[in-house]
Amino acid sequence: MSLISLQGKVLLAERTALGKAIKHTWVGNAPTCELQLSTETTNKTESFSGNRLQYGLLQRGKTATLNLTLDEWLLPNLILGLYAQQQSIAAATVTGEALPTPLAAGDMIRLAKPYISDLELTKSAVPLVAGTDYRIESANAGLIEFLTAQATAVTAAYETEAAVALTMFTQQPPERWFVLDGIDTETGKSVIVDLFRTKFNPVGTLGLIHDEYGNLPLTGSVLYDPLNAGDPLLGGYGRYIEKQAA
Repeated sequence: MSLISLQGKVLLAERTALGKAIKHTWVGNAPTCELQLSTETTNKTESFSGNRLQYGLLQRGKTATLNLTLDEWLLPNLILGLYAQQQSIAAATVTGEALPTPLAAGDMIRLAKPYISDLELTKSAVPLVAGTDYRIESANAGLIEFLTAQATAVTAAYETEAAVALTMFTQQPPERWFVLDGIDTETGKSVIVDLFRTKFNPVGTLGLIHDEYGNLPLTGSVLYDPLNAGDPLLGGYGRYIEKQAA
């Protein structure tokens, strides 16, 4: 009898044009990792016995799906789930940024850049007074609430910090080579799983407010790999490896 309870590290690697894995990246803690294999079939029912019994089963296709839940809010993970490109936002000094006109008491506006400091608001060359004319609702988001009405144009000057932006749906999903560097905690035996061509769907549900720890659920299709299919040690989809007993 051999019981099993797997744990391990999940890594995703870029693929070369020759179908080789390079630049493996650990995705962090993965509490759920499931591989689903299925076939598309057509039944044939006989018509000679009077019982309409199943007479044949035609396999029309095979599919493999990877379900992966990630705990780590890492940029490479988010890029996969959002089909995003990573863009750098440089630190900057902003001057003369025009705000909407007119502004009523209680109006809240957002500045063009986030992560602000040293804010100065000016109307007709006269500085507005923080705490009297306006207050900073959120320096991170660049949100300003006006405490007094402003009928004429107001401009803003401020400093911003460097940041990173992920622009959603701006790239096609890349193919990744999946690796589970696993261990059977029941026996201590090493288990390795490779899936050669995995293409993830965009994240189905991305929780943005959490009562407890959040996560990133990803689902992907495992595609047939003609570049590796001819190698009997690889096959066309993936492989399971364990160390041979001494």
